[in-house]
Order: sequence, then C-alpha cells, then structure tokens
Amino acid sequence: MRAELAHYGGITVMIPAALVIAVWLRYSSPLALRWWVVTVTCTYSIVAFSKLLFKGWGVSFQHLDIAVLSGHAMNTCLMVTVAMSLIARQFNPAFRWPAAIAGLIATGWFSAYCVAPYIHPLNEALAGGLLGAVAALAFLWRIDVAPVNVSPSLIGAGVVVVLLSALAPKYNAERLLNHLAVSVSGAQHAHQEPAWRVGSGPIKAE
Repeated sequence: MRAELAHYGGITVMIPAALVIAVWLRYSSPLALRWWVVTVTCTYSIVAFSKLLFKGWGVSFQHLDIAVLSGHAMNTCLMVTVAMSLIARQFNPAFRWPAAIAGLIATGWFSAYCVAPYIHPLNEALAGGLLGAVAALAFLWRIDVAPVNVSPSLIGAGVVVVLLSALAPKYNAERLLNHLAVSVSGAQHAHQEPAWRVGSGPIKAE
C-alpha cells in the first residue's frame, strides 16, 4: 500500500494542487501569488537541475548516497504543508503554523516510508523532502502577514480538483528529462543508476 501511496506525490496530483493553491492566492492576495510562483519555480528547477546533472553527466554525491533529489518527496512536503496552513488560517489564523508543522510531520513520514524505498533511496527522498519543507516554510513566513482569505467554495472546489487528479493515470516526467539530458549533454544514453549502487537493489534514480 505504501508503494501505491508514493505515486500520489507525483506531478499528476501535485501540479493540479499547485494550481489550486495559485487560484486560492489569486483571489485573496496577488502578492502571495507572486511569491508562490517564485517558490514553485525555484523548487522544481532545483529538482530538475539535479536530475539533468545526473542523467546527462552522471554527476552525483556518492558520500551522501544521492544521485538526484526526489520530486515526489519535494512535491508532497511543499504542496501539502502550504495547503494545510492556508486552509487552517481560514478557520483561525492562530492555527496556521500548527497546521504547517502537522503537514511537515505527515509529509516527512510520507517521504521516509512511502517514497523511500519504493521510488527513491532514503537519502534522496529525505533530501527532496527537506527541499520541499524549507520552501514551504519560507513561503509561509514570507506571506505570514498577507491578507490571505480563501472562500469556502474555492477550498471545496480545489479539494475536488485534487481528488479527481488523484484518480487519473499517474504520469512522471522521467522520459522527457532523459531526452533533454541526452540532448544537452551529448551522451549516448541517460544515466539511470549511479555506479556505486548498481546491483544493490531495484531502485533507479527517477
């Protein structure tokens, strides 16, 4: 069951979640929306850059057992933490940080016990989760005094959109990243597994 749950951290569910949060912010605080776009763009770029470096040139961190940063863990820690905090502050602004902490604990567990070991090794999952957690906290701190007021109807519609996305066939961007990495680096094929990890298990650097 944990292996199945891990796939809900992929872009099929989490990009719609990011768009839902963007809509919430658009109708309450344009400033917060701008910071959200910056936050999502930066975190996705860091994960994509780590994957391109490895897939194209084989750049990795053997001493940390990290070939790439986990996008599944980053996605979940960022989106769920921010969404929980935004929803909680609509009921009582004092709940915004306790809700964020609860989101970090839940998504930290998800990263360690669902993403790892089924999609990424533990260190890659934790590194991706840490990136998402830092991004979430930085964003929430930056908008802490912003007047973010999301109507119940928008919250309900957003939840429906995410649930419908969860029912869709799961897609990941690995094939696109492989093609891009080969095109940019000139390698004959994309690296899939770091040399020190070959033969140690079935997990690939996705």
